[in-house]
Amino acid sequence: MIMNSKPFYSSLANQMTQLVNYKRIQGYDYTHQAEALRYFDKFLHQNDYSQTFLTKDIVDQYIAETARLMPNGQRRRLCVVRLFSRYLHTVESKSYVLNEIPGKFRPQPRYYLYSNEDITALLQCARKLKPQNSVRPHCFCILVGLLYVTGLRINEALALNIEHIDTDKNLLFVHKGKFAKDRYIGLAPSTTQIIRNYLDKRRTYTPFHSKAPFFITPAGKRLNYNRAASTFRRMIKACKIDLNLNKMPRLHDLRHSFACHCLIRWYNQGADVNANLPILAAAMGHVHIQATQIYLHLSSAILKQAAQRFLHTFTSNYKGE
Repeated sequence: MIMNSKPFYSSLANQMTQLVNYKRIQGYDYTHQAEALRYFDKFLHQNDYSQTFLTKDIVDQYIAETARLMPNGQRRRLCVVRLFSRYLHTVESKSYVLNEIPGKFRPQPRYYLYSNEDITALLQCARKLKPQNSVRPHCFCILVGLLYVTGLRINEALALNIEHIDTDKNLLFVHKGKFAKDRYIGLAPSTTQIIRNYLDKRRTYTPFHSKAPFFITPAGKRLNYNRAASTFRRMIKACKIDLNLNKMPRLHDLRHSFACHCLIRWYNQGADVNANLPILAAAMGHVHIQATQIYLHLSSAILKQAAQRFLHTFTSNYKGE
């Protein structure tokens, strides 16, 4: 039996543990969902709830308790409760099921689309990072570039080891990405050559083996998210990239930019966008195309390409009549 790393304490502790173990057997990491479920467990425990099934009253009380949270935070917690209520109902028919999540609407996804000029400025800034005689400038230069051309999640990139990149076959292997899923990403030969150059530079600063981290600090340790994000924020400020925004552009926005630029490239090539979406979804590590669509923002460039294609189709058909 797969044991949960942190126990639950309420009267529904056993059922919660069973759900978490069941999802992990299915191949899901379920760490964040388990943490969200613990908030509900703590609420039940503090309110001396003694039933081994859910009632509408206790669920309504928890909904009221979470109303103080930001919309996304409330939704994350209630989504887990909804799943748990459905699971519990399968073993206890009188248990209440939360079918719809009440409350505020989710805001539109936050994103910033980097232009080619933005990326050029960021790469130039990365090359000037200090200390200059260290691996740091090379590390951040390849980090920005790799996120931009592959659409990797930042945590997937930082988890890369030397062995995960096959420069002979132009392949990058993502080991246990989101939902603990493995996948391969094809690399352009030009990208592979840049990676080879980086590895040559990296070798002059720190000897490495196949299990060694791909992105490292000047001390030779794996680059972590906090250090990467803080350095990237300083780079954004130095490049003066849309500092008038309410929220500063993030590393994660490179993933949004990758998806949208794929869309623009397909329009330019006259490709069938709908036929290519499953390929993009697989490359980005999405289980469903719906998740990929969150990243496909209708920029003015895409709208212009779509309008031109429609005009060409319309006039061609009209002339043919």
